[in-house]
Amino acid sequence: MATDLEESVMRIMDERNRREEEREFQRFCNELLALPANLEVAPEQNFKADIELQPLRWMSLGMDLLRSRRVTGHVQLANGIQGPEIGSYLRYPVFQIATEIFLKGMWLCQYADCRELTASSYMEPSTREAYSELLKNLGHDLLAILDKVRGISEYQQTPSIIRFLDLVERTIRAYYFPPYEADKRTRWTDCRYPKRVYDDSAQTAAAESFQSYPRAEWIEKLFQQTERDVDDLWQLRRGMTSRQ
Repeated sequence: MATDLEESVMRIMDERNRREEEREFQRFCNELLALPANLEVAPEQNFKADIELQPLRWMSLGMDLLRSRRVTGHVQLANGIQGPEIGSYLRYPVFQIATEIFLKGMWLCQYADCRELTASSYMEPSTREAYSELLKNLGHDLLAILDKVRGISEYQQTPSIIRFLDLVERTIRAYYFPPYEADKRTRWTDCRYPKRVYDDSAQTAAAESFQSYPRAEWIEKLFQQTERDVDDLWQLRRGMTSRQ
């Protein structure tokens, strides 16, 4: 166990680190405020930002979002050291956005000119616009997007991927399906906002009670395994490497 002197030293160091962190934060804020009010960041030279159509980049972004979980507790080790997390979950909007992006990446895999894109590949504006329109038409309804992905023949012949799609659908229906009136008249994107439950006949209400979410690390593992399966099926990384 730590002695009184060790604990005192630790408190002094913690306070010193806290003050330094606060100074860095204020410096960051001041640097932002010093920027022009009408600042617009743009690519250098004659480049312009447009849609990414490499499937791996879509799935990678989906994975990054799935790792944005809310941790509910950690193992506490000796001397107050924080250990591994013991509980976490993905809030409703995070899961929906991450799943949509990941599934659309899987959907893009069916197109060879998307699969074959490398870090420096060029695609004509008309082609980019055509794919952008196709992606837009997929919408934001996760169950509808799942059906589109299921319709790809290569996935139909891969049991592990069909199992993944079934598991994702059941996860959506059990934990993340838009459960309230707004879903009947608006898009799924509008259903990502905070929710409240109402009993109009009794004129009572309560804050959101939809807090029964699965463990976030299980969701991440499910998608992580499928990212590998999709990569193996389409030879995405190997193909990109061979074309560079």
